[in-house]
Amino acid sequence: MQYLVNSPDATSFLDTAQLDSGLSAILGDPKAIDAHVAPDVQSAHIVLKDAAKKVAALVNDPTRTETAKHDAAKQLAEKVTSHLEKSKAALEAHAEKLKTSALAQADLHLGPSSDRSALHSEIRSWVREQAKTPEGMLQVKKAMADNDDVAAVLWHSPSFLVGLAPSVHEGLRLEALQSRKPDIYTSLSNSVGLSKLAGKYAAAIRKVAPSFYTPSLAEQASKRVEI
Repeated sequence: MQYLVNSPDATSFLDTAQLDSGLSAILGDPKAIDAHVAPDVQSAHIVLKDAAKKVAALVNDPTRTETAKHDAAKQLAEKVTSHLEKSKAALEAHAEKLKTSALAQADLHLGPSSDRSALHSEIRSWVREQAKTPEGMLQVKKAMADNDDVAAVLWHSPSFLVGLAPSVHEGLRLEALQSRKPDIYTSLSNSVGLSKLAGKYAAAIRKVAPSFYTPSLAEQASKRVEI
Protein backbone atom coordinates (compact mmCIF):
# COMPACT_ATOMS: atom_id res chain seq x y z
CA MET A 1 0.00 0.00 0.00
CA GLN A 2 1.21 3.51 -0.79
CA TYR A 3 1.41 6.35 1.69
CA LEU A 4 2.40 10.02 1.64
CA VAL A 5 5.75 9.11 3.20
CA ASN A 6 7.41 6.40 1.15
CA SER A 7 10.03 5.17 3.60
CA PRO A 8 10.26 1.53 4.72
CA ASP A 9 9.74 2.56 8.35
CA ALA A 10 6.62 4.60 7.56
CA THR A 11 5.16 1.84 5.39
CA SER A 12 5.82 -0.80 8.04
CA PHE A 13 4.28 1.30 10.81
CA LEU A 14 1.13 2.23 8.84
CA ASP A 15 0.64 -1.30 7.49
CA THR A 16 0.91 -2.67 11.03
CA ALA A 17 -1.44 -0.01 12.40
CA GLN A 18 -4.26 -1.24 10.16
CA LEU A 19 -4.16 -4.81 11.48
CA ASP A 20 -5.68 -5.85 14.81
CA SER A 21 -2.72 -8.12 15.51
CA GLY A 22 -0.35 -5.32 14.63
CA LEU A 23 -2.13 -2.87 16.90
CA SER A 24 -1.90 -5.34 19.77
CA ALA A 25 1.84 -5.60 19.18
CA ILE A 26 2.23 -1.82 19.16
CA LEU A 27 -0.28 -0.79 21.82
CA GLY A 28 -1.10 -3.94 23.78
CA ASP A 29 -4.07 -6.31 23.64
CA PRO A 30 -7.14 -4.76 25.33
CA LYS A 31 -8.56 -8.24 25.92
CA ALA A 32 -5.50 -9.34 27.88
CA ILE A 33 -4.89 -6.29 30.01
CA ASP A 34 -6.08 -4.92 33.35
CA ALA A 35 -9.78 -4.03 33.04
CA HIS A 36 -9.15 -0.59 34.52
CA VAL A 37 -7.10 0.50 31.49
CA ALA A 38 -8.54 -1.78 28.79
CA PRO A 39 -10.84 1.03 27.52
CA ASP A 40 -7.82 3.34 27.14
CA VAL A 41 -5.97 0.72 25.12
CA GLN A 42 -9.05 -0.06 23.01
CA SER A 43 -9.63 3.60 22.17
CA ALA A 44 -5.96 3.96 21.21
CA HIS A 45 -6.43 1.05 18.78
CA ILE A 46 -9.47 2.68 17.20
CA VAL A 47 -7.93 6.13 16.81
CA LEU A 48 -4.63 4.92 15.34
CA LYS A 49 -6.26 2.42 12.97
CA ASP A 50 -8.77 4.98 11.71
CA ALA A 51 -6.06 7.59 11.16
CA ALA A 52 -3.79 5.13 9.35
CA LYS A 53 -6.59 4.28 6.93
CA LYS A 54 -7.28 7.96 6.30
CA VAL A 55 -3.59 8.64 5.63
CA ALA A 56 -3.64 5.83 3.06
CA ALA A 57 -6.79 7.27 1.47
CA LEU A 58 -5.22 10.74 1.21
CA VAL A 59 -2.73 9.46 -1.36
CA ASN A 60 -5.43 9.23 -4.03
CA ASP A 61 -7.58 12.15 -2.88
CA PRO A 62 -8.28 14.12 -6.13
CA THR A 63 -9.58 17.16 -4.27
CA ARG A 64 -6.33 17.97 -2.45
CA THR A 65 -2.94 19.15 -3.67
CA GLU A 66 0.18 17.38 -2.39
CA THR A 67 0.68 20.15 0.13
CA ALA A 68 -2.91 19.90 1.33
CA LYS A 69 -2.59 16.14 1.68
CA HIS A 70 0.42 16.46 3.96
CA ASP A 71 -1.26 19.23 5.94
CA ALA A 72 -4.31 17.01 6.49
CA ALA A 73 -2.05 14.12 7.50
CA LYS A 74 -0.31 16.43 9.98
CA GLN A 75 -3.66 17.21 11.60
CA LEU A 76 -4.38 13.48 11.85
CA ALA A 77 -0.95 12.90 13.38
CA GLU A 78 -1.56 15.55 16.02
CA LYS A 79 -4.90 14.00 16.92
CA VAL A 80 -3.39 10.53 17.21
CA THR A 81 -0.40 11.74 19.22
CA SER A 82 -2.64 13.58 21.66
CA HIS A 83 -4.82 10.50 22.16
CA LEU A 84 -1.88 8.15 22.60
CA GLU A 85 -0.38 10.52 25.16
CA LYS A 86 -3.60 10.33 27.18
CA SER A 87 -3.67 6.54 27.00
CA LYS A 88 0.00 6.41 27.98
CA ALA A 89 -0.70 8.64 30.99
CA ALA A 90 -3.58 6.37 32.05
CA LEU A 91 -1.30 3.32 31.86
CA GLU A 92 1.41 5.03 33.90
CA ALA A 93 -1.04 6.24 36.53
CA HIS A 94 -2.58 2.80 37.01
CA ALA A 95 0.85 1.14 37.03
CA GLU A 96 1.96 3.46 39.82
CA LYS A 97 -1.27 2.84 41.74
CA LEU A 98 -0.79 -0.93 41.53
CA LYS A 99 2.86 -0.65 42.52
CA THR A 100 2.17 1.58 45.53
CA SER A 101 -0.62 -0.69 46.75
CA ALA A 102 1.38 -3.89 46.21
CA LEU A 103 4.46 -2.60 48.01
CA ALA A 104 2.35 -1.37 50.93
CA GLN A 105 0.68 -4.75 51.22
CA ALA A 106 4.02 -6.55 50.95
CA ASP A 107 5.49 -4.40 53.71
CA LEU A 108 2.42 -5.03 55.84
CA HIS A 109 2.80 -8.79 55.59
CA LEU A 110 6.58 -9.14 55.22
CA GLY A 111 7.89 -6.00 56.88
CA PRO A 112 9.88 -5.77 60.14
CA SER A 113 8.18 -7.09 63.28
CA SER A 114 9.37 -6.01 66.73
CA ASP A 115 8.19 -9.21 68.39
CA ARG A 116 10.18 -11.34 65.91
CA SER A 117 13.31 -9.18 65.70
CA ALA A 118 15.50 -11.69 67.57
CA LEU A 119 14.47 -14.54 65.28
CA HIS A 120 14.93 -12.37 62.19
CA SER A 121 18.42 -11.43 63.36
CA GLU A 122 19.32 -15.11 63.59
CA ILE A 123 17.87 -15.74 60.13
CA ARG A 124 19.98 -12.92 58.67
CA SER A 125 23.09 -14.52 60.19
CA TRP A 126 22.09 -17.88 58.70
CA VAL A 127 21.53 -16.34 55.26
CA ARG A 128 24.96 -14.66 55.41
CA GLU A 129 26.58 -18.02 56.13
CA GLN A 130 24.64 -19.72 53.35
CA ALA A 131 25.69 -17.01 50.90
CA LYS A 132 29.31 -18.11 51.33
CA THR A 133 28.73 -21.62 50.00
CA PRO A 134 28.02 -22.77 46.40
CA GLU A 135 24.83 -24.59 47.40
CA GLY A 136 23.78 -21.95 49.92
CA MET A 137 21.38 -20.05 47.66
CA LEU A 138 19.44 -23.22 46.98
CA GLN A 139 19.02 -23.75 50.73
CA VAL A 140 17.87 -20.15 51.18
CA LYS A 141 15.32 -20.50 48.40
CA LYS A 142 13.95 -23.71 49.88
CA ALA A 143 13.64 -22.11 53.30
CA MET A 144 11.88 -18.98 52.11
CA ALA A 145 9.41 -21.06 50.10
CA ASP A 146 8.36 -22.83 53.30
CA ASN A 147 8.78 -20.20 55.97
CA ASP A 148 7.20 -16.76 56.33
CA ASP A 149 9.99 -15.49 58.58
CA VAL A 150 12.74 -16.30 56.08
CA ALA A 151 10.71 -14.69 53.32
CA ALA A 152 10.10 -11.64 55.51
CA VAL A 153 13.79 -11.24 56.32
CA LEU A 154 14.73 -11.39 52.64
CA TRP A 155 11.99 -8.91 51.78
CA HIS A 156 12.68 -6.17 54.31
CA SER A 157 16.39 -6.50 55.10
CA PRO A 158 19.00 -4.41 53.23
CA SER A 159 21.25 -6.49 50.99
CA PHE A 160 24.38 -5.79 53.06
CA LEU A 161 22.76 -7.26 56.20
CA VAL A 162 22.16 -10.59 54.48
CA GLY A 163 25.52 -10.68 52.72
CA LEU A 164 24.11 -10.69 49.20
CA ALA A 165 24.90 -8.68 46.10
CA PRO A 166 22.09 -6.17 45.45
CA SER A 167 21.05 -7.82 42.18
CA VAL A 168 20.91 -11.29 43.79
CA HIS A 169 19.05 -9.93 46.78
CA GLU A 170 16.45 -8.17 44.62
CA GLY A 171 15.77 -11.42 42.79
CA LEU A 172 15.30 -13.26 46.07
CA ARG A 173 12.99 -10.53 47.41
CA LEU A 174 10.68 -11.02 44.45
CA GLU A 175 10.87 -14.82 44.76
CA ALA A 176 10.02 -14.51 48.45
CA LEU A 177 7.01 -12.37 47.64
CA GLN A 178 5.89 -14.74 44.91
CA SER A 179 6.16 -17.82 47.11
CA ARG A 180 4.48 -16.40 50.24
CA LYS A 181 2.11 -13.74 48.85
CA PRO A 182 1.39 -14.66 45.20
CA ASP A 183 -1.57 -12.30 44.88
CA ILE A 184 0.56 -9.31 45.87
CA TYR A 185 3.32 -10.50 43.54
CA THR A 186 0.81 -10.64 40.69
CA SER A 187 -0.24 -7.03 41.31
CA LEU A 188 3.39 -5.93 41.33
CA SER A 189 4.06 -7.86 38.12
CA ASN A 190 1.02 -6.26 36.49
CA SER A 191 2.41 -2.86 37.46
CA VAL A 192 5.72 -3.66 35.79
CA GLY A 193 3.88 -4.90 32.69
CA LEU A 194 1.85 -1.71 32.41
CA SER A 195 4.97 0.42 32.79
CA LYS A 196 6.63 -1.50 29.97
CA LEU A 197 3.52 -1.07 27.83
CA ALA A 198 3.59 2.68 28.47
CA GLY A 199 7.11 2.59 27.04
CA LYS A 200 5.69 1.04 23.86
CA TYR A 201 3.28 3.97 23.62
CA ALA A 202 6.20 6.38 23.81
CA ALA A 203 7.85 4.50 20.93
CA ALA A 204 4.63 4.54 18.89
CA ILE A 205 4.15 8.27 19.47
CA ARG A 206 7.64 8.96 18.10
CA LYS A 207 6.75 7.10 14.90
CA VAL A 208 3.41 8.78 14.16
CA ALA A 209 4.45 12.13 12.68
CA PRO A 210 7.37 10.82 10.56
CA SER A 211 5.10 8.10 9.16
CA PHE A 212 2.12 10.32 8.43
CA TYR A 213 3.55 13.35 6.62
CA THR A 214 6.58 15.29 5.41
CA PRO A 215 7.02 18.44 7.56
CA SER A 216 8.42 20.61 4.76
CA LEU A 217 5.31 19.96 2.64
CA ALA A 218 2.85 20.35 5.50
CA GLU A 219 4.39 23.70 6.46
CA GLN A 220 3.72 25.10 3.01
CA ALA A 221 0.01 25.06 3.82
CA SER A 222 0.56 27.95 6.25
CA LYS A 223 1.76 30.09 3.34
CA ARG A 224 -1.55 29.80 1.55
CA VAL A 225 -3.01 33.17 0.56
CA GLU A 226 -6.67 33.53 1.49
CA ILE A 227 -8.72 35.48 -1.09
